[in-house]
Amino acid sequence: MIKGIYTSFTAMEAAWQYQDMLANNIANATTAGFKREVAAQQSFADVLLSQQTPVPAPIGARIQAVVGQIGTGTFVAEFSTDFGDGTFQATGNELDLALNDGFFAVEAPDGEVFYTRDGRFGRDANGDLVTSHGYYVLDADGARITLPAETVTVAPDGAISRAGESIAALQVVDFAPAQLTRAGEAYFTSADAGMLISGGIRQGYLEASNTSMVEELTSLLAVQRTFQANQTLLATLDATLNQAAALGTLGA
Repeated sequence: MIKGIYTSFTAMEAAWQYQDMLANNIANATTAGFKREVAAQQSFADVLLSQQTPVPAPIGARIQAVVGQIGTGTFVAEFSTDFGDGTFQATGNELDLALNDGFFAVEAPDGEVFYTRDGRFGRDANGDLVTSHGYYVLDADGARITLPAETVTVAPDGAISRAGESIAALQVVDFAPAQLTRAGEAYFTSADAGMLISGGIRQGYLEASNTSMVEELTSLLAVQRTFQANQTLLATLDATLNQAAALGTLGA
C-alpha cells in the first residue's frame, strides 16, 4: 500500500511538471521564432519481489522464491527543445527577417551573446539594428550593425545593402541541438562558437512558433486527467491506510 502511495505521488509530480511545460508552450504560441519544449518520461527501476520461505533447524535460513517485478512510479527524465521549423509569415516589414537554417547572433546590453530565430528587428535611436527586446544584432565579425535611415535590402546570405552599397553582413550561426541552452522565450545561449552559415534569410517574413495549439491543448487535457486520477487514487489509498492503522490500534 505504501508503494502504491509513492507510485501515485510520482505520477502526480511528473504530470505537474509536464503541465508547466505545456502551459509555457501555449503561452508562447504566438512568439516569433519560439521552439516548443518536449518532456521525456521514464519509469523508476522496477523492484524485484520475492517470497522468503523459512527453513527449519538445525540450519536456520530463508529460501527466496522470485514472485515477479513491480514498478515504483514515473518521473520526468528531461526536458528538451523541438527545433523543428515554424511556418513563415509574410509581414512586408523591411527589418522582419526569417531563417531557413541557423540562428541570429544578438548581444544584450551587458555584453552576453544570445542566439535566436526571432527576426523582429528594428532601428534604435542611434540607428543600431536591434531585436524587439533591445538586443544588438551582430554582424559576421561580432560587431553591432548601424543602419542608415533609408530602406535597406537584406540578401539571402545576410548581406545588408542600400542602393547597391554594402553596409554589413548578418552573423548567422548553426549549432547541434545539444550545444544550445534555452535562455527564455526564443533565445538560447551556447558555450560553443557554432558554425557560420548563410542561413537562407528571407526579408519581410517572420518564422512563427512551432507550437501546435491543438496538440498542446490535447496533451494538457490528458495530463490533467492523469493528475486527477492519481489524486483520487492517492486519497483512496490514504483512507485505506488510516483504516488499517485504526484497526491495528483496536486489535492491540
